[in-house]
Amino acid sequence: MLAIQEVWILLLLLGAVFLPAVAVVAAPVRGEGPVTPLGDAECWRRMPPAESGGGQPLPNWAKAVATHLPRTAAAMLELDLAQRTKSPLDPLLRAKMRWVIARANRCAYGESYALGDLARAGGDTAAAKSLTGDPARWPEADRDPLKFALLLTIAAPAVPDELFARLRARFGDQQVAAMVLLAAYGNFQDRIVLGLGLPVETGGPLPPLEVQFAPGAFQATPLLPPQSERPGLLASGATVVERDPEWSQLSFNELQSRLERQRARTPRLPIPTWDEVKKNLPPAIAARPTRIVWNLVCSGYVPELAIPWSVATRTMWAEAKTDRVFEESLFWVQTRSVRCHYCMGHCEMLLEVAGLDNHAVAERTRRLASDDWSCFPPAEQRAYAYARKLTKTPWALTRTDYKVLEQDLGPERAMATFWWLCRGLYMTRVSDGFQLPLERDNVFADFFGKGSAPQEPAPNGPR
Repeated sequence: MLAIQEVWILLLLLGAVFLPAVAVVAAPVRGEGPVTPLGDAECWRRMPPAESGGGQPLPNWAKAVATHLPRTAAAMLELDLAQRTKSPLDPLLRAKMRWVIARANRCAYGESYALGDLARAGGDTAAAKSLTGDPARWPEADRDPLKFALLLTIAAPAVPDELFARLRARFGDQQVAAMVLLAAYGNFQDRIVLGLGLPVETGGPLPPLEVQFAPGAFQATPLLPPQSERPGLLASGATVVERDPEWSQLSFNELQSRLERQRARTPRLPIPTWDEVKKNLPPAIAARPTRIVWNLVCSGYVPELAIPWSVATRTMWAEAKTDRVFEESLFWVQTRSVRCHYCMGHCEMLLEVAGLDNHAVAERTRRLASDDWSCFPPAEQRAYAYARKLTKTPWALTRTDYKVLEQDLGPERAMATFWWLCRGLYMTRVSDGFQLPLERDNVFADFFGKGSAPQEPAPNGPR
């Protein structure tokens, strides 16, 4: 695996904005996926009632997620609509950037949808041919945005400050923020598709789905699912997954040093205050003040994209029965895989909020930082290995990979865990795209108040 400096140097030496090792034919879907999507009618029946737009053909990713998370799938439809129709980015540029992200992830589904959106935005055959042809011949005006999308996908910490500054000067704060959230969303959606082995729909790619669900369908206010128990580490055990020789090259102490350097990082955009941010938020989202830099930046610059994301993630937490120590351990593995130190610091904070003391947090993350995971139960080890594969090489996932997760955790918990992992690759792209400074105190301790519980659906809400 190339170091991030080597990735950037290679891009410059090639005189192009696309890495040939990534520019391969997107991996085809191999046989049936591990989850059989619902039919359109059954999916609409399981999801919350739609005030408008119900009954239309649905994307396969919604019909697959809805097998166990129907409320979450519905929230994802509104998120997808926002990204594809409400972004402040020019629709042509947005489609081109989305294609580069999908190409880097080797996601044929994402490529197809990006080209469909390009055509709907007025891009002609020549524009599509230019985009999918030799990157060295891309229009000069597209090069910086497409380079940004590529690096945020394959090596997010390698994005140079100078590149971000050029984009900011040219496009302004709101549009460059939208570029970051687009890369985050593309990496989330591509992994949903690749992990579930989903093909493009018959008659697809589909246009953005104009749908609005009934009030009470989603979780908007912040919540903190209860942690039923505080798991410890095994005194003895065996490592049951393949070891990664590169994994332990960064010691726990070096990772802690990098967290400290992240605390001193200068952000690429000014951090808005809560008073500035809350004016753009609906009452349920603004119900609790936040000092979390991630929230302030996203909601401060592009609330039209940030709000649907927050609603989708909170809905998933409300709908699924989660183990927060397990979740944050999985996310920690992802942050280590992509070297996102802002999110790694947040994992430690959230493990504390879940009930672990400082010693338990340090010991758990120290063991995760090694290539010996024998202190974790075999099912957890396999889930951590799955998290690493989904993060680093999502195109290499197989039906068996997901089925093992399902056998270990059960179908419902496997889907929730899978969704959570795809969500992690959104979070890290935002953190690294903006290069957010890590907060020095635990900003989640006051954000999640005691007694937070999932919002009850309205009487006419989800079945």
